[in-house]
Amino acid sequence: MNQSDAKPVDIAAQLTQHHRSLWVVAVSVVANVSDADDVMQEAAIIAMRKQHDFTPGTSFRAWMGEIVRNVALNRRRQTKREIRRFGYLHEVKDVSSSPQSSTSSPMRRDGSLKPLQEAIDDQLLAALMQLDPVARACFLLRSLEGMDYAEISQLLDLPKGTAMSHVFRCRRILASALTTPQEPTA
Repeated sequence: MNQSDAKPVDIAAQLTQHHRSLWVVAVSVVANVSDADDVMQEAAIIAMRKQHDFTPGTSFRAWMGEIVRNVALNRRRQTKREIRRFGYLHEVKDVSSSPQSSTSSPMRRDGSLKPLQEAIDDQLLAALMQLDPVARACFLLRSLEGMDYAEISQLLDLPKGTAMSHVFRCRRILASALTTPQEPTA
């Protein structure tokens, strides 16, 4: 069967199905919830315009992941230019909807996030923002989405071993950051 005989992909249904993992990629790159939402909207528009470029039978999530990454990288570059030009920083938006008890650790001993972790405290958010965007994406896709390394590799277009290394290093860095006492801020 040639490509012209293939049934067109339902972009909206595929976006709905893969939205969360694609959003994790976006927020990992731009490090801002509001910007990640904007990236997802822009990427959806691009996907609709370029749906003829998608090859049926291949991974929609990988194809869309590339679009999301590129849009997010462009957004990050634009933000850096604005900072240089106007001298301001976008505030990192707190992704939690409610404050979390400071006595409750958001991570398990193995470095993975606890299930149903709705609130991410300031210390964890600050530690996550210190990670390289690709490493952060690997960690979040593995910890929050439960994706296996092959899926992460395909979505982010990197070798499986690299995805595994990123997750391992992120867990170690985050565990260290979250177990190190923080100095009180005045």
